[in-house]
Amino acid sequence: TCHRLMNYSESQLILDEIKKAKRILLNCHRHPDSDSIGSTLAMRQVLLKLGKEIEIICPSEDIPQSINYLVGFDEITTNVNFRKFDFSKSDLFLTLDSSSWDMVSGLKDFKPPEMKIIVVDHHLTNTLYGDINLVDTKVTSVGEMLFSIFEDWAITIEKDIADCLMAGIIGDTGAFRYPGSNSRTLYIGGKLIELGANKDKAVDAIYRSDSFELLKFYGDVLSRFQIDREYKFVWSAIPHEIYKKLKQPSLAKESAASMFTQVVEGTDFGFVAVEQELGKLSISFRSRTGFNTSEIASELGGGGHIYASGAKVELPFNEAVEKVLEVCRKYAQKTHSAI
Repeated sequence: TCHRLMNYSESQLILDEIKKAKRILLNCHRHPDSDSIGSTLAMRQVLLKLGKEIEIICPSEDIPQSINYLVGFDEITTNVNFRKFDFSKSDLFLTLDSSSWDMVSGLKDFKPPEMKIIVVDHHLTNTLYGDINLVDTKVTSVGEMLFSIFEDWAITIEKDIADCLMAGIIGDTGAFRYPGSNSRTLYIGGKLIELGANKDKAVDAIYRSDSFELLKFYGDVLSRFQIDREYKFVWSAIPHEIYKKLKQPSLAKESAASMFTQVVEGTDFGFVAVEQELGKLSISFRSRTGFNTSEIASELGGGGHIYASGAKVELPFNEAVEKVLEVCRKYAQKTHSAI
């Protein structure tokens, strides 16, 4: 028996369930980012090494093509309708980077399948919907968690797996920029490079491969930027006709939020909201100072982390924007500094 200290006490329980299963289902969450995809593809490779049959499902059609160099990218089945999907073909559902069923399925009222479910996630707002829930809110990414889990399982991490984990970590740390990237994160980044991961390729794919349409979209976001000096936040909201005109660049809202709402001096947080479908406003919140944006997102029916969270409000555009502003002001610290 092995007496070395495990990174996670749940690692062994999860491995026991995996060993019992023949066919395992994995997910990429709705509108998946590089951590969702990278983690899932890393897990896929490890489970294949363990002799398992794997299927990967994602409720969204748009998945970031810039990271299609990751092994297994073409194995992701997109645009899956979870209500019609046959879960009975799999023995185990392992969900990664997904705080709730809404994130997994892309549906508000999805009734989970009757099967064994394991959750591996790092979101503060995780609803603990699995039979085993391994949720570590102190790490930057599920990519970072999986490195520790694979260590616990004594898995040899090959270059292809290292590349997948690297993409996840680079994506969720802003290439090691965000708070929370600590010595362990950088140690894991260094180990992955030693194991053959191409850090520069991940940075290029995730941060330097924007479409021309996306840049034009940024122009609209910036021209509509507003600041609430009293409550210390910035925001921009884009109506459907403008989004539609710009060929609806995928993940535009998230990348615009990351790029512009965390940099304005004198603010605590910000958001970018886009009416991606008529009457449905999608919002990405970003914190600048450690202000907890997940509280705002949760009140609006969404969730996420302190530094990055999101929600969707189903109301006509102007009403939806007003509602978001109202909740932001409710949670924002009103400045009491002497005028």
